[in-house]
Amino acid sequence: MSKQPSLVSEKASPAGIEDSGSRIEERRERQRREARETILDATEDLIIESGGSNFSIRSLGQRSGYSVPTVYHYFVDKDGLIDALIEDRVSQLADEFEQLQPSGDPRRDMRAMLLAYFDFSAANPAFTRLMGTFSRKGESRMPPAMDRVRRCVDDQLDRFGEGGQLGSFDKESAGRVLWALALGLVSMRIMEPEAAWAENVVERALDSLFLGMAELEAESGM
Repeated sequence: MSKQPSLVSEKASPAGIEDSGSRIEERRERQRREARETILDATEDLIIESGGSNFSIRSLGQRSGYSVPTVYHYFVDKDGLIDALIEDRVSQLADEFEQLQPSGDPRRDMRAMLLAYFDFSAANPAFTRLMGTFSRKGESRMPPAMDRVRRCVDDQLDRFGEGGQLGSFDKESAGRVLWALALGLVSMRIMEPEAAWAENVVERALDSLFLGMAELEAESGM
């Protein structure tokens, strides 16, 4: 007995078309993310090599493997490119801060945050070099993600202060002293990348500062 032709259409169902379209869009989005990340990483390399933003978009295209029109498509101009780089790096720093889990010891947690900042800045030197710069329009490059970083720092300073570990400092002054040390260490690392550092020098510097604050705390309680 011959097989009768099926009356059911073999064309893809609407659900199948929708799934296929979703997969295509996911693949395109993944490709967009990869392109942006590759271009931003190449931008950071060129900033380090040139000592600033003195590089051409053509050289960036050659370094990243993407055409000049593609770079402009994603970032419009060099200012937009640098702003995107800073936003990306600050977002990563905020992610790291938000993932730090309280240990119950405010001083240990403050130390962990400062060390995380040092390690991150040392690994992303372009981030530190560009944070205090301005765009060609004279606008600050401080990205929206910096609000997340500030919240983490303020919350940690609050816990540090509530633990009675500020000595004679108020919260604002203590924060400035702590971050001044961290920024100074980061700047030294960036300015002298080939210099030999003693083992655990950053940890010892922070511990010395905390020890001094503890002594002031004891004196203030006398």
